[in-house]
Amino acid sequence: MHSFDDSDLTSEKSLWDVYKLSRRILPSKFQVIFVLGSFLALVSNSFFLASDQDIILADLRKWSEMGFSFSITILGFLIAGFTIFATLSKPKMMLAMMEHTNKETGLPTLKYNFFAFMKVFIAYITFLVLYALIMLFGQSDGFIANFIEYLPNADCVKSTMINIVYAIVGSSFIYLLLLLKSFVFNIYAIVMNMLRWEYHQD
Repeated sequence: MHSFDDSDLTSEKSLWDVYKLSRRILPSKFQVIFVLGSFLALVSNSFFLASDQDIILADLRKWSEMGFSFSITILGFLIAGFTIFATLSKPKMMLAMMEHTNKETGLPTLKYNFFAFMKVFIAYITFLVLYALIMLFGQSDGFIANFIEYLPNADCVKSTMINIVYAIVGSSFIYLLLLLKSFVFNIYAIVMNMLRWEYHQD
């Protein structure tokens, strides 16, 4: 008999439910400082240092294309690797992990480990959508450019929007790379936990 209800295993009904719970897993201070520092550097460059708005816009469009290609390629590898890992994991060990609670988050250890992976997938999907939207609607004479022309102070709105999105897209590369680093370590950590489980079973 287990100390948890079987419905707890399938209590999340959508990716949004998973995301809400995964927010309990906080990023490291290094990750926050590095991403925030990158964002502030890009904001400073776009608002104060760069002299040509057209170059900023061209970089933004180019980065969106690069980010889309990078993210969709890496996401494919991550999902394939995670699928193989999940298939090879032992059900008895995972059920035992479900009975243990992670002290930092209050989540069952099984969900804590899996949410760490899901958080990476969700981040890559989110930025994939952002890059795709920029590619579809942010082109020269695209929807966004034409829509802004009807707004008051169109030039100011356009410039501000370009600069902010430029900083978000640029710093998103750093964020996704750091998540990739975390993903690799999580694989290592869980494999070691599997071996530790086997050690105590023997």
